[in-house]
Amino acid sequence: MENQLFIETAMRSKLYQKKLKNIHLEDWNSIPFTTKDDLRNVDTYDVLGVPLHQVATYHETSGTTGTPTPSWFSHKDIEQEAQVVLQSSLNLNEHDIVLNRFPFAMAIPAFIVYWASQKVGAVHIGVDKASMVTPDRRVVEIMKRTNPTILTLLPSEAEKLYHVGMQMGVRFPTKGLRALLLAGELVSPARKRYIEKMWGVPVHLLFGSTETGGLFMTCENGHYHIDHPNVKIEVVDDSGIPVENGVKGNCVISSAREGMPLLRYANQDIIQLIDGAQCNCGKTEPIMIHYGRKEDVIEYQNKSVNFYELQEAVYTLSKVPFMWKVKISSNRVQFLCQFIEPAGEAIISTIKHELSEKLGFEVDIQQTEIIPLEKLTEKPAYGKYAYIERELINEPEVLVK
Repeated sequence: MENQLFIETAMRSKLYQKKLKNIHLEDWNSIPFTTKDDLRNVDTYDVLGVPLHQVATYHETSGTTGTPTPSWFSHKDIEQEAQVVLQSSLNLNEHDIVLNRFPFAMAIPAFIVYWASQKVGAVHIGVDKASMVTPDRRVVEIMKRTNPTILTLLPSEAEKLYHVGMQMGVRFPTKGLRALLLAGELVSPARKRYIEKMWGVPVHLLFGSTETGGLFMTCENGHYHIDHPNVKIEVVDDSGIPVENGVKGNCVISSAREGMPLLRYANQDIIQLIDGAQCNCGKTEPIMIHYGRKEDVIEYQNKSVNFYELQEAVYTLSKVPFMWKVKISSNRVQFLCQFIEPAGEAIISTIKHELSEKLGFEVDIQQTEIIPLEKLTEKPAYGKYAYIERELINEPEVLVK
């Protein structure tokens, strides 16, 4: 049975032993979807698929959309996580120096990069994200001192760090840099090209989440091929009925990961599966196109714009802002944008015209400060606690008459 692996693995956790108690597992489509609420409301240990002594790490989601969800990885799982990176076109090897800017607190990408680096003997430099010890300025300084060959970080961090480097007089690509590995946010083709032009090196993308772990890396042509041996991807409509290839729908993931198996997990993403044979990278598995989360879809004036389409519009503007966000109300859509050098009225007018035309409805443009520019090049604000403090002894004044 094609789906037997996923069912057998799932039934090792208490979550699925309870959830599937009276379900006929022979009929795959009758198996209920696992939701985020299922994972949030269950006891943390009930999602475990192996005895605790086989667990390597524990992680949690950020909780920005509700209660954090747990995620366990067995020792065997972390081997598989490393392979997702190692079998990709990134070609991570023992000659690489990896500067890892992913957050290490609870999230999974930083650890995947670390495990993969250790597996092949690459040098690993962990600089974390949003740390008081390693603000952007210090990360750029570390890059100048160590000449990493691969930089791994969030897409928004890649854009921000580039501008920090430029303000510090650094030109990209830095010596030895050959690739960026990005994860944690959607990256549309236009955004990928934009970041590649910034840094002057290829961008590789990792798809996954804290709940699922790393699932797929993009091929040399920027496509996510469904090539993970222990993962099944389905696309269903809003009624839960599978759709045909080429039709957009809701992403449903089944994973035979030991530490925390998932069976028909509806992760609230919008995806599309297309024929993989059209890609000339040599892989033939279906290609998954990721359009972002359902909650990020803009519904306005009978128009529906997903996050992928929004990024395609923003990153093909004649002048792309340094930082941006969209603010939506019942009677208008605002595009808040920030440039390193304030843009003139003519540029703002052009952006308004271009964005409104691309999205299909009128967009108001507001130039504003999203991140104070002076903070970009701040020095580290944190050091080790000092147990011994010495007062400076003032020399006695010498009075000259």
